[in-house]
Amino acid sequence: MTLEGDSLAPALGDKKKNDLKQVLEASLNRFNDDFVRLSYIESYLNGDQDPPYMPKGASREYKAILDQSCMNFLPLIVDAVAQQLYVEGYRKPDSPDDDKCWEYWRRNSLDAWQHSAHRDALSYGYSYITVLPGDKAPVIKPVSPLSMAALYNDPIHDEWPQWAMQHSIDYSTGKKRSRVKLLDDENVYTYVGDYIHTFTNLDSFELKGIEKHGLGVCPVVRMRNRLTTSPNVPVRGEVEPLIVTQDRINSYTLSESMIVHFASWKQKWIAGIELPEDFTDPDTGITVSAAPDAAVNRLWSTEDPSTKFGEFSESDVTKVLAAIEATVKKMSSVSQVPPVYLLGDIVQLSAEALAASEAGLQRKVQEKRTIFGEAWAQTMRLAAVADDGKGELDDLFDNRIVWRDTEARSLASTVDALGKLTQMLQVPPEALWERVPGVTSSDVAAWKELAKEADSLGNMLGMLQDQAATAGQAAVPSQKGQDNAKAGTNVPGKASTAKAGYGTPSDRKDYHR
Repeated sequence: MTLEGDSLAPALGDKKKNDLKQVLEASLNRFNDDFVRLSYIESYLNGDQDPPYMPKGASREYKAILDQSCMNFLPLIVDAVAQQLYVEGYRKPDSPDDDKCWEYWRRNSLDAWQHSAHRDALSYGYSYITVLPGDKAPVIKPVSPLSMAALYNDPIHDEWPQWAMQHSIDYSTGKKRSRVKLLDDENVYTYVGDYIHTFTNLDSFELKGIEKHGLGVCPVVRMRNRLTTSPNVPVRGEVEPLIVTQDRINSYTLSESMIVHFASWKQKWIAGIELPEDFTDPDTGITVSAAPDAAVNRLWSTEDPSTKFGEFSESDVTKVLAAIEATVKKMSSVSQVPPVYLLGDIVQLSAEALAASEAGLQRKVQEKRTIFGEAWAQTMRLAAVADDGKGELDDLFDNRIVWRDTEARSLASTVDALGKLTQMLQVPPEALWERVPGVTSSDVAAWKELAKEADSLGNMLGMLQDQAATAGQAAVPSQKGQDNAKAGTNVPGKASTAKAGYGTPSDRKDYHR
């Protein structure tokens, strides 16, 4: 049920309106505080980072080099983990097939949108997922923490928030304004007011609509990057702790660029000569330096025999490159992302060495799957309630989220190991299909259908063969000495009696005795 316009007045009393205003104010304050910090993190992910130190009065050439001195590794830190997080099933503990609730996942295109929830949680420390009733299926949408704030009674252990606020931009009046949705355990309240990121004018917000969802809880699921029970430790993503290291890499990159641009060749010097003064061109007003200018097509010469010439050696850039590489390796060890992911070094590694280099990353991925999997399971339980309104949140508590196996392994060695499991431990082959690298749940389902069809065809051919054998046996009459022959009686030249059974007829005339 949706209320708009004049119908809002009788639906809400003055006390309820005042309570909503207080919640709106608290939510906006919390949202603005988080928005500043999260926007700073977002700027580093997008390459808009704090520049290295630049002296006052720096030339335009220096500033141009400064703008190019950014080697952004932070998106790779997020990508290395996010690209190994892919939900591909939702099943009961004792079933190899997906639960019927998996239809909600498909209808909301979460095969694609799940990655936005994972990346936001990895980048900023947390993200949100909203679940609301829909026409054909529950509407499930991942929401960035840059667009939502949630208020919890116990921020550490509470599963559901008391209130949540989602912010978006409203252009319905031709002016940039803020559209805010407040969500509680029963309704969604829509407010429109002045744009909040310039100045928060609480009095400008007007209630525009009320929509009842009736789910009994605030329909917002929080996905956290890591769990902690300490009230003094904020929820942090993978980016924020590495910002200082990224600034150091940018500073070293600037030093490398300056050396390459200004000091990568030998510098000439001259002494014992009186230099003319600089002069200004009267036509253009440009001041021209009279000092000797070194170039590949210029030669310095003088008539004064006391003048001395010399050169300085070029600067060694390899030490700066080594410092950059060492800093990147430190970032790699802190983030548990292998250096090959960041430096791109291609070396010949054995399968054991490659597995050892990714061991830390795989442990980290398993931790994220455990934490994120609980958030998705909570989402699916709420979606089941939102579908028909008859389910309970605890009905699907035993169901599990199935993650795709993305660990880098040799296909041949993996299939060989799975084959040994089947032969030596008698594990059914169908139970191991989903463990083959690169195989999706859709592939497994298709294989099972093909196996059923093959079994049906085999059974049908067997029945036809049995019927044909039975029909052939009935059509051929019994013959003496052939079908009814008994062992030991088919002796050539010896008569077979009725007591001995029918055997090969003898040449003797008294074989009927």
